[in-house]
Amino acid sequence: MRNSKFKIQHSKLGRILLLFTIHYSLFTMYGCSGYTIQTKANLPFDTISVGRIENKTLEPKLQDRFIRSLAETFAEYGFSVSRSARYKLEGKITEFALQPLNEQNLVATQYQVVIKASFNLVDTSTGRSVPLVAENPYITYFGASDRLENVLAQKELSTNSALKNIAQEVARAISYNTPKNFAYLLLTSSDIKDIGALTSKMRNAKDPVSLYIMERLSSNTRQLLIGYDGSKESSDKAKSALINDLNEIMQGVGIYDENRFTHIALSREAKDLIKQNPTGIERIRLNRLLLEAAYPEEILKLQKVSEEKGGK
Repeated sequence: MRNSKFKIQHSKLGRILLLFTIHYSLFTMYGCSGYTIQTKANLPFDTISVGRIENKTLEPKLQDRFIRSLAETFAEYGFSVSRSARYKLEGKITEFALQPLNEQNLVATQYQVVIKASFNLVDTSTGRSVPLVAENPYITYFGASDRLENVLAQKELSTNSALKNIAQEVARAISYNTPKNFAYLLLTSSDIKDIGALTSKMRNAKDPVSLYIMERLSSNTRQLLIGYDGSKESSDKAKSALINDLNEIMQGVGIYDENRFTHIALSREAKDLIKQNPTGIERIRLNRLLLEAAYPEEILKLQKVSEEKGGK
């Protein structure tokens, strides 16, 4: 009887350990190796192009090897690579070093490969460039015998591993740092041209867009708009609260509705985005364009970098 109970308990313990092992393996596979389960719905955008990757080191063809690793990594994260994509990755590999670490009988037995690189994400439509990865060192290690061909073979494998780590860091920076990378799409205090007029349109909402937005503002913001008296203190408080709420709205669901925007003149860019039923950062971009179209006298248009430089 005791043996029977022991076998049952032992069997249950085995199943628990098995489940734990499976869970740990999955966590290791998807949490630590750099691979990720990503769907196009939660990517900032789903297509990217790879521009110039400059190799400033003496290691030949390093940029070509990195581009291959990058294409593979983008596919793992859910991106497709296209020359016509709006967003383009550019960068440079600034350092490559093979350094011996340990030696035995005057022969190196362990090495490290050190690679430094930096990359920017460029919005080809506006010309805006967002830094993604700084020149942090990416280091891999390998042990090798005194045979030169073995050292060279291990060096190639270790280099590929370091390049893979950099590619994964780039993909993660694009996938998960959307608010940081695309903060320029959100409203700031300088984007509000006339807080008094904007407050009046919201407070006395009659048009479909203002009615829609007023319903989605926080109760605190609505109270500030209702109590707005035109003073500097009232203007500052209303502007700050309204900007925060509008930015939250822009980062949420799409605000476009055909009936809501029937009588509003939309830009070609907005119309093109509407046809795409965008998600992620492109939905935020569309929402910004829609607000600019609905309130042309109150909200400043997001200008291209070339236009901004030309106006200075």
